[in-house]
Amino acid sequence: MSLPYNLRVNTSVPFPALVIGASGIKVTKQNGIWTISPDYTAFPQVATISDPANTYVLVWNAISGLFSVVPASAVNSSKVVRTLTAAGPYTALPTDEVLLINQTVGAAFTVNVDWSARTKPLRIVDGKGDAATNNITITPTAGQTQLGTVNYSYIIDGNGGSITLTPLPDNTGAY
Repeated sequence: MSLPYNLRVNTSVPFPALVIGASGIKVTKQNGIWTISPDYTAFPQVATISDPANTYVLVWNAISGLFSVVPASAVNSSKVVRTLTAAGPYTALPTDEVLLINQTVGAAFTVNVDWSARTKPLRIVDGKGDAATNNITITPTAGQTQLGTVNYSYIIDGNGGSITLTPLPDNTGAY
């Protein structure tokens, strides 16, 4: 026997009935809308990675819109290295991390640095190997401290020499 065609049953069944998050995933429901998001409080903070070759980081490319898994050892190794072959002076960009001074002309070279615009250390390297003859001078913006002295210009004067300078926390210079 079949039911009459005008019989209707309306029930309110929540779907999904039970949703829980696990492994760093948080699930919330507000006004009938479910939100699934990362729960960063579930992850411990560590100062060092004991096995960077086998520890992976999730990264996102804003242009392609794709996520990738990258070994933690690769994250720290990709530095912005700029090889300078033209005659100086050169004003370091805030994104520069390593400057290889390898100018084609044999002459002294000056690197100007505004430490107030930098958050990462800057390494300057004599890439040509002639700094004993053609010194490389690192000069801060006027009024800034470099290696503990205001307006101090550091000179690389040894062949193949280099220095890594780290910005001060208050952005007034570098050490």
